Amino acid sequence: MTSPLNGARILVADDQVDVARTICSPLRKAGAKLRFAPDGNAAMRDMTSWPFDLVVVDMKMPPDEWGGLWLLRQLNSCGWRVPVLVLSGEGSKQQVIESLRLGATDWIDKDAADTELLARCEQILDDSLESSLDAASGCLPTPLALRFARYTRTIDPEKKVIEGLHALEAILRLAAQIGLSNPAPSLLSGIAAERLMQPSMGTWFALSVALARGSDPVPAFNDLFSWLAPERADRQLVQDLVNLRNDIAHGRAMPDPSAHRRVDRLLRIFAHRAFAFWRFSVGVTTSMTFDGAKYGVEILAFRGVGKPIPDLLQSDSPQVTGQVVLFAPGVSPLSLEPWLIARTAESSTRCFQFDGVRRGRSALDSSTPLKYAKVDDGEDVRDLDHPQGTWAAVMKWL
Repeated sequence: MTSPLNGARILVADDQVDVARTICSPLRKAGAKLRFAPDGNAAMRDMTSWPFDLVVVDMKMPPDEWGGLWLLRQLNSCGWRVPVLVLSGEGSKQQVIESLRLGATDWIDKDAADTELLARCEQILDDSLESSLDAASGCLPTPLALRFARYTRTIDPEKKVIEGLHALEAILRLAAQIGLSNPAPSLLSGIAAERLMQPSMGTWFALSVALARGSDPVPAFNDLFSWLAPERADRQLVQDLVNLRNDIAHGRAMPDPSAHRRVDRLLRIFAHRAFAFWRFSVGVTTSMTFDGAKYGVEILAFRGVGKPIPDLLQSDSPQVTGQVVLFAPGVSPLSLEPWLIARTAESSTRCFQFDGVRRGRSALDSSTPLKYAKVDDGEDVRDLDHPQGTWAAVMKWL
């Protein structure tokens, strides 16, 4: 049986790096990818650059006497919920109690790490992956949450693989559309215009790869794509599943237990990382006030599987009412239009995503309208129009 640590990204924060490497060697042998940070500040820098599935923290390290507690407080202030295993030494039991109060998942005595660390890390990650799909569905934007909910509800093995591939496509689609919302577009290498006229799962993946290679990608895009494929080597698994989706669609393959294991593992890892690090809100602005310093923006957040949730956010700049916007702490709001748009009818607000172009008898040009697909279980709405929803928005990237 494959260890849950196989392929897991683990950050080890310990000022005695050589000792930590020795203690953690069983984790590496189990297939974990380890990164070592000599103090809390370095650990925070690493976590802002890469997604980690588990953090192992020594209590007594810089930046102060009990740097492990300092690091836990920083994680709390960022709203991150990554599992943390604390290593305690002699005389630090009071600090261990404080670490658990601050959200640490578990602890072990450092002297017993050589015999206990592997099993404890496996249990923590196994528990987190088991609950990841339900946990992430509550915090993910509706376009993803609905797909994850359908996947978890599906019982039939073959249908579950299909729903899992739909969920993977939803991740790639939302990531690419957030990336395309960059106000400073740059040419996308290797993306033909024809692919965007009727985008497929492979198109969304190719767009995500091209956006990741571009200059100054949108931070939220970087997060979403890195949770799925943090390194170039991880992209091969995604490409294999794109190929599987195409083979199933064309009758060249059938869903089997092996496919289910690969899809399920990837979705759970993504959900685990998303739950740990998600800090964005996707919503439509409904009203705005100004107190002389900040704008108070009321939004309906597209989060989870239910109706949009009222929320209030702060902004340094005014926002356009009715616009779908991405909000994040400390980052200027980002308009997601025309890739995501909202429509309100009969007191119900719904979200729609770009899904190609509406072709008529006339030739494709900059004024050709874009086509949109619903992201919920509501009725189809045909011929949605948006002032910026034309092929001109796509041409900026080609």
